[in-house]
Amino acid sequence: MKENNLSKTIQKFSRNTCTHRFHAAAIPAKTQNDFAEFRISNHYGSCGELTPNALKRILNDANAGSTQNQAVCYRMLLEQEPVIASHIQTRIQAILSCDWQILGKDDKKVKEITGILNDAGIHLLIRQLLDALIFGYAGSAILWTKGGAGISGFSAIDPTNWIFDAEGNPAIVKQDGSSAALSHYHPNQFLFFCHKLQSCHPARGGLLRPLLWIYLYKNYAMHDRARYLERYGIPFLAATIRHDDFESEEIRKTVMESLQHMGSDGVGLLSEGADLQLLQSSGNAADEYQSWLEYLDRVCALMILGQTASSDNASGFSKGQIQENIRRDLLEADCQLLMTCLNRQLIAPLEYYRYGSKGELKFKLDYSYADNLVEKSTIVKILSDAGYVIDPAWISSTFGVQLCKTSDKKQEEQ
Repeated sequence: MKENNLSKTIQKFSRNTCTHRFHAAAIPAKTQNDFAEFRISNHYGSCGELTPNALKRILNDANAGSTQNQAVCYRMLLEQEPVIASHIQTRIQAILSCDWQILGKDDKKVKEITGILNDAGIHLLIRQLLDALIFGYAGSAILWTKGGAGISGFSAIDPTNWIFDAEGNPAIVKQDGSSAALSHYHPNQFLFFCHKLQSCHPARGGLLRPLLWIYLYKNYAMHDRARYLERYGIPFLAATIRHDDFESEEIRKTVMESLQHMGSDGVGLLSEGADLQLLQSSGNAADEYQSWLEYLDRVCALMILGQTASSDNASGFSKGQIQENIRRDLLEADCQLLMTCLNRQLIAPLEYYRYGSKGELKFKLDYSYADNLVEKSTIVKILSDAGYVIDPAWISSTFGVQLCKTSDKKQEEQ
């Protein structure tokens, strides 16, 4: 189907990729070659010049299920707006930095599943799924080994290859323009991860969705500011010459070339009697432009990281301390959503296919922050000075040091 007619021809795609329905008699048997056409974009259009009318049209198409131009806009934004790209990278890296483990009572199963996931490239899979923070959705095909006893790898689906029906059920666009609903495949063939700013259509759930308008406003502001600096920031040179010289095209050309050289190189040649003037503008709107741009950057930081405080502006936070790059509750929420997706769509079927059991193994991301030992040591000292006795076992386990009494140390020295 053609891209420009896609929003009109999208049908209802029955989605059953997020269920616990396992089919032991029909284990997925697809290979990496079966999904090769989805790894690169099958969308050959572009979002064109981003104007208010064009952006409104792109967002309306996405609401109808045709998200391809919106995905292209997101990529353009990340390439052309380093502030937003940096904040997105910070939020993604915060999740990637969390250690992961498989939890379960059977140590043998835990070790085997951990090895399978490591060999299959679980870290790369997590990074790819975190594109959902940008686009609102992300997906990857699971490459099962024969019999479903293991996983050989994952095949990422390019974000521009996803489309949706009115209910938000996903389908994949093929190279020929046709679409394949996920219901056409095995229920455990794909991982599909959604990030939603609100309980709505997946196409409206990406962090960059509201920032498209911010980018548009900033782009116009930068354009206007460049014109302002060109007009008012650079002084003009004006030369007054005799009327007879002005009538000569050759002399006018020589004078203009001299003025241009003086503007760029600081040297020039004028005829005798020429009067040279430096014209300065009285414009003073530079501060307003800078304030507007800084405001838009703060909005982007607040939207993506949940806060705008930095090391030189930590007011409003506990004890004015320097805050982490990303708000803690956002990190926890991101990890919780990702763990839910991986446990339902990856760990559960893998456990069932390999062992025939259910619910014994869980994927866990460690998003806890390291303890502030300096603060705890201060508390210990205050309590000790107040006459309280601190449990030595707790001190040893908390600070990771081996304690011994002073009398015991003196006896060893003797």
